[in-house]
Amino acid sequence: MRTFPETEIKARLSRFAESLSREGIDCALIVQNVDRLYYSGTIQDGVLLAGSPSGPVLFVRRTLSRAREESPLDTIIAMTKLSDVCEYIKDTGLNRGRIGIEIDVLPVKLYRALVESLPDVSFVDISTIVRMQRAVKSNFEIELLNESGRRFDRVFEKLGEILSPGMSEYQIYMRFISLLLEEGSSLTIRTRTFNMEAEQRYIVSGENAAKHSAMDSPSACGTGVTIAFPSGASHRKVGSNEPLLIDAVFVHEGYIVDCTRIFAFGDLEPALKHAHAVSHTCHELFCEAVESGTEIPDIYREINTYVDNQQPGGIFMGGVRFIGHGVGLELDEFPIITERFEGELMPGMAVAFEPKFIFPGGAVGYENTYIIEENRRARSLNRFDTEIQYR
Repeated sequence: MRTFPETEIKARLSRFAESLSREGIDCALIVQNVDRLYYSGTIQDGVLLAGSPSGPVLFVRRTLSRAREESPLDTIIAMTKLSDVCEYIKDTGLNRGRIGIEIDVLPVKLYRALVESLPDVSFVDISTIVRMQRAVKSNFEIELLNESGRRFDRVFEKLGEILSPGMSEYQIYMRFISLLLEEGSSLTIRTRTFNMEAEQRYIVSGENAAKHSAMDSPSACGTGVTIAFPSGASHRKVGSNEPLLIDAVFVHEGYIVDCTRIFAFGDLEPALKHAHAVSHTCHELFCEAVESGTEIPDIYREINTYVDNQQPGGIFMGGVRFIGHGVGLELDEFPIITERFEGELMPGMAVAFEPKFIFPGGAVGYENTYIIEENRRARSLNRFDTEIQYR
């Protein structure tokens, strides 16, 4: 089992402490699983106290022995309940300062327990600090993403060899999952957004691509096989001359690469081909905008203006208000390519860019995950052919 290097964890904690200090925050309590994994190197259940003068302390409810095996932190101690953490804060004199917490994900019940136990503490939201730090990947993280992309390419190559007319979405789904497992992908997809449940992989064809789900995504569509999880692959057979959309992720050592490709048995009508070509140009415009240092809201507006002028038909992005999102340990990381996300794309960011068009008879457009490099060029982690794959 590969663990996070000690130098990596210490560097993350050091940058985090500097960010807290700039904001006048004395320390932070990290409760959310993925944030705790990021800063401690283990996802064992507990609470991480970070940024304090005495150094980080990882409190573990379950399982202490595994946390000590996985995390390079020096101080890892047992806890049974949240009050154990609060007592430690009182004993170390941190109970009269400003303590950061992840307001975007912290349950109200837990927040109230903290306020009640530590009435003199001023609790401050640090979710943006955490998410912006995690948005910029280290060399260690980028190498994991590189490997995720390489393995993902092999999955698509193998899938193209076994697709045949008459297969159902679900039959393709089962084979696709098998290929992911052969290449070592985890099937768990972590998300941060409240109530977001991401289907493992969206494999939908024809009219099913126009059946949107509750998830805020252009291609989180399809009927699925049960009302309990009503999206993704169904038992519908893929028809001739209609697009087959495969929107999926590969998860290597916890790190996600997001990719979409379009397949077809037979040919596609001209409107669909044109829209797919528009998607290709959107990717080119995105890469040019990144290199020129264009602000994220302007990237969003420029892409939408180009699409409007091309009149490709269909519903651009299925009606959602973004055209890309960060990826890493979670599917929905910062930055978000939308009009409302201020700032520019910085070196080290990993962005899944996905200009797609949803028609009544299917969806086209593709998605690549890009790493923003030091020269501000966007390098795709997905090398599998972006053209429509005819079979």
